[in-house]
Amino acid sequence: MLTGWEKAIFILVLLGSLGATRITFTNMFKIIFRGSNSIDWSLVFKRIPTGISAFLGTPLFKTRLIVTIIHTGVAWGFILYMMVNILDIFYGLIPGFHFFPESIIGNLYRLFVDIFSIVVMLGMVYFLIRRFIQNDPALHINETVLVNEKARGGVFRDSALVAFFILFHVGFRFVGASFELAQAHSDVFQPAASALALAWEDMSSGALVFGEHASWWLAIGLILAFIPYFPTTKHAHLFMGPLNHMINDKSMTAASFETIDFEDESLEQYGAALLEHLPQKDILDAYACIMCNRCQDACPAYITGKPLSPSAIEVNKRYYIRDHITELATGQESKERLADWLLTEDAIWACTSCGYCIEVCPVANEPMVDILRIRQDLVMMESKFPQEAVTTFKNLEVNGNPWGQSGQDREKWIGELDVPIMRDKGKAEYLYWVGCAGAYDARGQDVSQAMVKLLNKAGVDYAILGTEETCTGDSARRLGNEYLFQMLAQQNIDTFDNYDVKKIITQCPHCLNALKNDYQALGKNYEVIHHAEFLDDLVKQGKLAPTKTNTSKVSYHDSCYLGRHNDIYDAPRDVIRAIPGVQLEEFPRSGSEGLCCGAGGGRMWLEETLGEKTINIERMDDIKAIKPDEVATACPFCATMINDGIAAEELDTSTTSKDIAQYLLEAIEE
Repeated sequence: MLTGWEKAIFILVLLGSLGATRITFTNMFKIIFRGSNSIDWSLVFKRIPTGISAFLGTPLFKTRLIVTIIHTGVAWGFILYMMVNILDIFYGLIPGFHFFPESIIGNLYRLFVDIFSIVVMLGMVYFLIRRFIQNDPALHINETVLVNEKARGGVFRDSALVAFFILFHVGFRFVGASFELAQAHSDVFQPAASALALAWEDMSSGALVFGEHASWWLAIGLILAFIPYFPTTKHAHLFMGPLNHMINDKSMTAASFETIDFEDESLEQYGAALLEHLPQKDILDAYACIMCNRCQDACPAYITGKPLSPSAIEVNKRYYIRDHITELATGQESKERLADWLLTEDAIWACTSCGYCIEVCPVANEPMVDILRIRQDLVMMESKFPQEAVTTFKNLEVNGNPWGQSGQDREKWIGELDVPIMRDKGKAEYLYWVGCAGAYDARGQDVSQAMVKLLNKAGVDYAILGTEETCTGDSARRLGNEYLFQMLAQQNIDTFDNYDVKKIITQCPHCLNALKNDYQALGKNYEVIHHAEFLDDLVKQGKLAPTKTNTSKVSYHDSCYLGRHNDIYDAPRDVIRAIPGVQLEEFPRSGSEGLCCGAGGGRMWLEETLGEKTINIERMDDIKAIKPDEVATACPFCATMINDGIAAEELDTSTTSKDIAQYLLEAIEE
């Protein structure tokens, strides 16, 4: 199709585009490789099906179904156009070239290209209307959390650039096909292009040839101009998103990352102060981000007016990289600290580490982990943290519990109950881990008492540590004090070794996560069972038989550390269902979409002073919506926040909240 001189110009343009593309893609991976904790690239080959699924858009279907369907149509169409562009280049360079002309393959190819051209163009028109005319709030990021000033206007500029590029690239190619058809004849396998070709039937052959050539150059020229720019735009998510899914190590929850070796004297940095201190995977997150704001919509801090947006973290990261691409790609140290440009200090301490941003992200980003690593830097390198955390750290260090009560009081909750203690029994099949809340908090003590009664009724071989138990260190770790966490953890590990502990039952999801996942990072693997799972098994085995009828309407509040972080959703519900007469009704936000109570990430010990309302009060909206008689919990932190919310909102006095163990015991006790 192209003339000789056009071919020469095209070859020069192609070489220039490929040369520039090599530079921008090389810089992208140089910057990713600047990070700590190298990516395990062997995972890519093990998870090819995961990558293909992500490439086809499967993770998007978690939320926003209509938008997702349209987005997927656009994405598939654009992916198809990668092959179309190559074949179009052959068509331009090789005289008489057509892809399998007059064959089933060629016919189907032309039909799919014709259909997807329309799908892509209509989809892009929809997205342009949604962003720039409807001004959909779901696409907005509050400017107070877009710390990087260039990101504020850049988000909309880049969205417009990408949208118009796709629209015009596909549009010119479609128009070019219509000019080609107008010179020859219509094609039943290109119905849309054939219909447009009718508009050119009065044009001269020279004008048609010119129109075809101009359309070809505009379509191919746009893609050659865009490819070098590709790594700096959100369009990179098409490939980096699937790659992120493949390299994501899901052996344990994202909240339980690797430990710091404090005996390594070569370490000069704890936590993340600069971009290059983040793991390589977390830097790749910036390139994978689709800027869909699903994580922002899900974040309990954001929806209650706190200055935190998980989406803004990745957007700020992307624009910082773009602004400093030369320095970062050439190995120069970053000059600005993360706490100065990634997010504000208020945002850093607003995170509850609920994991919802990770759960809902379609490209496997983990902004929550960035926050936890920055906390480590602020606590251990800068000594900058909320005043309440000072008290919490001191209580943990001196007394082994965040309440600051004496370690000798850990057995007071026992009272007259028959509770075996390890120092007397010597060994047991199960260690019943009471936890700080179970030993010191009034509500937690009630749960502990209910649990031992149930364990005794079922004839379980168990024992507690009593005064030898100390905090798992969960709150210390989530608040950034890794050193204190390891100190507490090692004390417990030594005690476990002394009694040859292998199996642990715990009623606190935060203790469960620490003992199961955090301690694994320290080289210790225990069989840790949450009491919801354990009680469910006892009921199913017939060792506990609830017979008393309870006709209450009960709603179960999902703990983030039990559900999203450890994938335990059914067991607590099965315990409730086992009680005769109970009506289990789900909250509007439940299961993997459950709303955080607001106490995770060490927030249990920090005052919630920012935002329009507290997170536990936001949860009261769900209680008001379905008006349950009782709210069941399976976490002491959740129990505190839910009960405090019920009292603060002065809800119907008949609405009460108890742990699932208490409900089960009531259905069994005579």
